[in-house]
Amino acid sequence: MAKLSKKKQDELIQKEINRLNDVFKDLSDDKKEAAKELIERVAFMTVTLEILEDDIKTKGPTYMFENGKQKMLVENPAQKSYNTMINRYTSTYKELFNLLPKEVVEVNEEETDAFLAFNRKWNGNR
Repeated sequence: MAKLSKKKQDELIQKEINRLNDVFKDLSDDKKEAAKELIERVAFMTVTLEILEDDIKTKGPTYMFENGKQKMLVENPAQKSYNTMINRYTSTYKELFNLLPKEVVEVNEEETDAFLAFNRKWNGNR
């Protein structure tokens, strides 16, 4: 992914916003309002991370820096930005998914009993 124009970035961000809005469409109205900004931040970070990833793939995570006679291997600034942003990205995504209702899983007693019996047998034979 080459350097993208602001217009192209905005298009990709909007596409991601639309995708995330579809994922979170069943939220209650009060949670949708809270999710709106998180979705916008996650969409921005998604596109930005893709751009940073491309830069890192192209230039590498480090490069040889020269200052006069001095040469040293330094971290690609895109790598540093990526590392910082990916932590915030995962944290923001977690907050967003915490808005989803917790699913209630129905337990089939027959299957549970069979699993427990198998588990006792398995652990007893060790």
